[in-house]
Amino acid sequence: MKLSGTDPYLPQKSHKLLALVVLFQNLRINEIDGLPDERNISDEDGNSLKVGVLDGRLVPPFGESNYRKLPDIPIRDDDVVLIGYPKAGCQWTWQILSMIVAGKSCYSELGKVISFLEFASREMIDELPSRRILNTHLWLDYVPRQVTEKKTKIVFTVRNPKDTAVSFYNHYKSLINLYGYKGPFNKWFPLYMEGQVDYGSYFDYHQEWDRAIDNNPDLPILIVSYEDMKEDLPREIRKLSEFVGATLSDQQVESIAQAARFDTMKQALNARVSHKLLRKGEVGDWKNWLTVAQSEMVDAAVEQKLKGTRFVFPRYTI
Repeated sequence: MKLSGTDPYLPQKSHKLLALVVLFQNLRINEIDGLPDERNISDEDGNSLKVGVLDGRLVPPFGESNYRKLPDIPIRDDDVVLIGYPKAGCQWTWQILSMIVAGKSCYSELGKVISFLEFASREMIDELPSRRILNTHLWLDYVPRQVTEKKTKIVFTVRNPKDTAVSFYNHYKSLINLYGYKGPFNKWFPLYMEGQVDYGSYFDYHQEWDRAIDNNPDLPILIVSYEDMKEDLPREIRKLSEFVGATLSDQQVESIAQAARFDTMKQALNARVSHKLLRKGEVGDWKNWLTVAQSEMVDAAVEQKLKGTRFVFPRYTI
């Protein structure tokens, strides 16, 4: 599938938005206003990882003002909000959702960064044409307040914590100008387990979201699994389209599924902004990275922190 010369998910005149995403692509962080290195976390060898701090929580170093703007962002009646822990398939799912609401298999060259609530300015978010697929990794208390007021549809992505760890580490390495981390995986892994990474502990994050879902039973939330999507993508596309109220023919579903195959999408988006956020798209790659002891640590954390939640049975194979 080829990309057209114009990104279908952008307004025709959006020079400031384009400037922002080009800046993100180049990661010239020192040229962006309000992006201080708020804290440096070091692994046991002294390799430093840049993070931001928001009310004591760790977040990407995008500047506090970017986060403080979020509660007041207006939500449109037809918005969809995509949420999940980093590297849980958000970029992939965002492209799929964008195709579903468009009714055709066309990629966004810029990907979810164009509607990434923590990063894009209020003006840029407002410029996006409807139907918007907004996205964030934040907790429910930090998303725009109208999401809960208007009962906005939320798609929540999940992925097993072992593959998430591997993808998250490689995310840091691919964005080294932003995070500055140069250590090997075995030195980074304890930071992941201790929650000393963006958005904190995988296990605490899902524990908190489990409570939020229970406490907001009238909020429409669809949980989609990365592994389920890898297993049967047309089935999951139909599930997503039904949830967001989009009617797709069998031919449209198949066309989107073909375009959304991970290897096809990665090749089509090569050298573009969103390509940085796509890696292997495999289930089970963790076996090439985690030691037996590390794998057992994850299993113990799942049992200890996620027992009794809807996230207690992660899938490690398909």
